[in-house]
Amino acid sequence: MPTITNIESKGSTITVNVTGGNPPYQYAIDNNNYQSSNVFTNVKGGDHIVYVKSADNCDPVSATINVIELYNVITPNGDGVNDVLNYSALLKKEEPVLQIYDRYGKLIFAGDKNNRYSWDGKAFGREVSTGTFWYIMKWKEPGFATVTEYSGWVLVKNRD
Repeated sequence: MPTITNIESKGSTITVNVTGGNPPYQYAIDNNNYQSSNVFTNVKGGDHIVYVKSADNCDPVSATINVIELYNVITPNGDGVNDVLNYSALLKKEEPVLQIYDRYGKLIFAGDKNNRYSWDGKAFGREVSTGTFWYIMKWKEPGFATVTEYSGWVLVKNRD
């Protein structure tokens, strides 16, 4: 029987690594058609189940994953659209980190369970000026040791 050893998430691309069982393996996501490739592209954000079966066609093994969609713009103007940078999906991960820095490298937001890893475009109780801010986000998929890490930018467009 195969064992899923690691699931790598890079944006909307998921790579499943397997050992054991009898290769070649067949892979599926959300119980759709099996494929020979261990790479899935254009996977939408949210919860998914990855399935793997070996050449002897045994019952598949599975693992649940949560794909985090990356955003790079927020407009915190209170209209209900893109008002927050919402990475609450990190609550489903192990050892999640979300940090946002200003252009001078000063930490202005740290995600945690209390703020649900959602940033409203404020620092120290006040709206930040329109501009680009930098983030670091990392986590482990539950049950796996590999750390997934992203860094990038987010544009905050305020009314100023």
